Amino acid sequence: MESRTISASTRKKPGTQAFATTEFLAAIVDSSDDAIVGKTLDGTIVSWNRGAERIYGYTAAEAIGQSIRIIVPPDQPDEVPAILERLSRGERIEHFETVRARKGGENIDVSLSVSPIRDASGKVVGASTVARDITEQKMLREQAVLRAKELLEVSTPVLQVWDGVVVAPFIGTLDTQRAQQFMERLLEKIVETNSAVALLDVTGVPAIDTRTAQHLIETITAVRLLGSQAVLTGVRPAIATTLAHLGISLADVVTRSSLAAGLAVALELLSLAIIPRQKQA
Repeated sequence: MESRTISASTRKKPGTQAFATTEFLAAIVDSSDDAIVGKTLDGTIVSWNRGAERIYGYTAAEAIGQSIRIIVPPDQPDEVPAILERLSRGERIEHFETVRARKGGENIDVSLSVSPIRDASGKVVGASTVARDITEQKMLREQAVLRAKELLEVSTPVLQVWDGVVVAPFIGTLDTQRAQQFMERLLEKIVETNSAVALLDVTGVPAIDTRTAQHLIETITAVRLLGSQAVLTGVRPAIATTLAHLGISLADVVTRSSLAAGLAVALELLSLAIIPRQKQA
């Protein structure tokens, strides 16, 4: 079997226990799905397993003797010196996520664990890097984050229902993240539509606790800072009772029990009115 590992230099006496152990360790390294690469402290590649061939696309013959920079994207010139400097001090780098370049220029996402290699005297003479291709894993992770963001946006909709009027329904329980998202989308919509009135509807909120009430107050304050009037709608008896027990004062906030009643208030604030169509004779 072709020698690809830095420890292969110890293979001197066939038939000895040291030889058998080295051969066994070399076989383990060579069969790994991860890229295992040995290099000197100046970045010269001295070992390259089959996992490295699969991940990076270079054969051992092509890679050994080359600078480790052959797998580093051109836009990351400072990364290798920084890693080598840390290794020279004997540091170990665990699960460092970065980007590497395959033969042909394609970039892949990898997770690196880099360990210093010492000689018999304890002096650091090189490094061993174990790299795992996490391109697919990272893509799935990013998709999951995107889906979570999309679900968050769906659960915090802001709609323009009239010229100068937007409706922002609270749906479900509001934690800090959702409340922040809710406020940001509402304020952006107010600016985008130049709305003078914002209806904050709590019909879809099953219960209100101190934290949710605080989020409501903060949102109303932010709406006012933009020069708009906030109207709280969907205030059911149970919610009114809870707010009273919590000592949350909404004395200066216009409230209505339904969204329809809140819309009537909005139209009144805009000096508008809905006139029934006259029946034709």
